[in-house]
Amino acid sequence: MIFGLFFLALQNEATYYTVEEFTPPTGEVIEVGGLDFDSNGNLFVSTRRGRVWKIENPLAESPEDAKWTMWAEGLHSGLGLKVVDDEVYVVQRGELSRLSDNDGDGLAETIDTITQDWGMSGNYHEFAFGLPIDADGNFYISTNVGFWSPEWWHGLSKAPYRGWISRITPEGVVEPIASGVRSPCGLGMNNQGDLFYTDNQGDWMPACGVFHVEEGDFFSHPSSLRWREPGGEELPSSTIPPTVERKPAAIWIPYEWSRSTGNLVAVEQAGKFGPFDGQMVAAELTNGMIVRLQMEKVRGQWQGACFPLRAEIGSAARVRFAEDGSLFVGYTNRGWGGRAPGDGLARIRWTGRTPFEMKTVHLLQDGFEIEFTKPVPEEVTSEVMKQLTLREYDYNWWWDYGSPEMRDRMLRVKKASLSDDRLRLQVRTDGLVPGKCVRGHLVGFGLLHDTFDYTINQLPEGPLATEQVAKKVEPPAPRKNENEGWLTLTWGDALNVWESEGWELCAVQANPDNPSAFLTTVGNSAIVNNKGQKDLRSYASFGDIEFRFNVMLPKGGNSGLYLMDRYELELVDDWQQFAGIVGVKNPRAKVWRGPHDWHTITGRFFAPRFDRAGNKIKNARFEDIEIDSVVVIQSAECPGPTGGGLEGETSFGPLRFQGTMGEAALADIRVRPLYDPVNLDGWNPINSPFEKLKIEGDFELHARLKIGEGVSELKIGEHSVRFNAIGSSSARTGSILPESPIKTDLLQADTWFDFDLRCVQGTMQVILNNSIFNQMSGVSQTPIQFVLGEGAGLEIADLFWRPVP
Repeated sequence: MIFGLFFLALQNEATYYTVEEFTPPTGEVIEVGGLDFDSNGNLFVSTRRGRVWKIENPLAESPEDAKWTMWAEGLHSGLGLKVVDDEVYVVQRGELSRLSDNDGDGLAETIDTITQDWGMSGNYHEFAFGLPIDADGNFYISTNVGFWSPEWWHGLSKAPYRGWISRITPEGVVEPIASGVRSPCGLGMNNQGDLFYTDNQGDWMPACGVFHVEEGDFFSHPSSLRWREPGGEELPSSTIPPTVERKPAAIWIPYEWSRSTGNLVAVEQAGKFGPFDGQMVAAELTNGMIVRLQMEKVRGQWQGACFPLRAEIGSAARVRFAEDGSLFVGYTNRGWGGRAPGDGLARIRWTGRTPFEMKTVHLLQDGFEIEFTKPVPEEVTSEVMKQLTLREYDYNWWWDYGSPEMRDRMLRVKKASLSDDRLRLQVRTDGLVPGKCVRGHLVGFGLLHDTFDYTINQLPEGPLATEQVAKKVEPPAPRKNENEGWLTLTWGDALNVWESEGWELCAVQANPDNPSAFLTTVGNSAIVNNKGQKDLRSYASFGDIEFRFNVMLPKGGNSGLYLMDRYELELVDDWQQFAGIVGVKNPRAKVWRGPHDWHTITGRFFAPRFDRAGNKIKNARFEDIEIDSVVVIQSAECPGPTGGGLEGETSFGPLRFQGTMGEAALADIRVRPLYDPVNLDGWNPINSPFEKLKIEGDFELHARLKIGEGVSELKIGEHSVRFNAIGSSSARTGSILPESPIKTDLLQADTWFDFDLRCVQGTMQVILNNSIFNQMSGVSQTPIQFVLGEGAGLEIADLFWRPVP
């Protein structure tokens, strides 16, 4: 229900808050990590790619009049920046640095290390964020835990103070003050000087939360407890809940509003940003919006409500107010699938018109008092107010990735009464309890945004509560390695296993001059058909599969995925058709959020079945089609090829993404073939795989393998089949060397997979997870022998061969 009404509000947001994009220098990708102003009004911008930009005249009426200068470069992911007495400080992954232009040439030539006293293991996800400063001149940073394959969902703290909030004194002394953070992308202070941080949904973090930070706090994630003194654990469990007391979130932001929260700033603009002074706003990357946060202290604890403020603005990771009251917004994507544009700089300005909104939501013992920015219209009668709804829910606190909204129920609204000036509404209900979120929906009031979400940690009266919104529950069953069985078709060289004329690997965002096309720049976050309207077709053929991919369309976009080149899953800019089956079934829910937004599509496809005479006995069918984890088609049977598909039906066929009807952006295409295990009755075991084995005649070989770092090979005569997932070699698993390399990372390290090899009449076929990916003729078929390269890891669970008659 949130989504439907939320989208109705979009048509009016620009009336009150405009979004103006800045134009960076030609060819530059500005993935913003930090924003701050010097005393002359210049804006300094640090980037994930290690540069700092100086922007002069950023408050010009037209953003085109701002002047960009690359002020510094060579940093390691500058994800926090603060200007103190006109000196620029940047937090890198492993260092707080001061950058200086000592010779006055307009460029920083000096980088001074303030401190490096926190650890790094080298993991790709070990970010460091910042950089608020308190009244005593102390900086604050937050450090990300790392994630490793194959159990990528378990965050680990392998170096000191990963997963902590730390204070850094002006002298450079690092003082870790709070633990239990996961992916703490944002820090900020309210107007009273209290420090807050935002965390991102994942393991031990059921949704995106906003937390008040005080010394000694533990928030949620156990991995950082190994560095706690005294009483740190040598290696905290990734699956067993810790017994340390948790600090509850002041606000849990609903998943529909935030999936990757950035930093947050106080609104103290003397009315220059509208009627919300004293509150805070937070950046949101994935959904591309600004979320408004309104907190109050209840029984000594911060808690409160959140609301949408401005949507459809791009992958917002950083926000900073300017002296004129405009909100500067820095975009960053890094290939995570955030809303386009995924890089750049914008500013949001209040137009001077006051929106009709809920200004504050104040908790009562038996309900809420809602203050509005304007008097409620006379048309909102007592009958309209009867449509007001309240729903409570909570979350699971466990090691799994996030949590659905749990244990929800509708609350009975006993009474809704307006004040005489119609600026306040009191809503009375039965049974409010702490440890719950309550979502209120004011249907029919005519509000710009008619939904609030309030996090109740304490009620105003009664015993102090210990129950939390994120509730400790029985842990779920252990996960398998989620990469197991999957073939990643666009990792590494994204186009190597595809017929890809007209497609390129790039970074993509909305084109402001032509919404029906994309604006592409150098990057590796998407593949786009911007070089000619041709289809993207896999070289490999598949039968029954599970599939997953990310897709973004421009305005009016029209694409589709043809399974087996015949059965189309629609990808069009229309919620009534997006992820439907052409001519068979439309989606049952409105999940499509519109163009220029990434969506993740998952599902299963089952090929038609035939008897021995070739007569079809079962139709092809789709099952469990989901958009962003929401099921839109449970099952759909295809009596034959859909429109635009190849004629005739078979048991195997390629994947084909339509590219002839306009541009489409794709990313992270994966398939998991669904097949029965090989029956090894009658096969011959190979007990010494690293010794040469001579086989006479044609044969096939089956193995169950797991590869680690380094390079392993199976030698077959003068050729070799490569097994390689990590390292500098461009020839990856499935390559037949020297003539036929595969450059796509089809299989990931530390993941079991089925490997089959057929050598018949001098033709060799390499089969990975029941799918043929390489073939070569004119090869010598024997002897065969596994060979390990230096530092290589290869596990063999099964290894058998049999002759082919």
